[in-house]
Amino acid sequence: MLGVKLDAELEKRLAALAKKKRSKSYLAKEALERYIEQEETREYERRETLARWEHYQETGETLSEKRLRHGWTHGDRIRELAVPPRK
Repeated sequence: MLGVKLDAELEKRLAALAKKKRSKSYLAKEALERYIEQEETREYERRETLARWEHYQETGETLSEKRLRHGWTHGDRIRELAVPPRK
């Protein structure tokens, strides 16, 4: 369970939206789900970019998205940099 303290202005905006849509809890949960998904995507893309950059620095070769996501035959170092597939 999570308790979140909102400033008066945000509370007012949330309450107004809740009157038109769904409960405040539902809206807060939906907002958190979207935020967490966005942050997970950002981290995934950061790791993917880092893996590609490190591979390029080591080999001079670029990594295609397909090669990055699926098993490589190019050595264990690439596997260490592997980015797990997104959900």
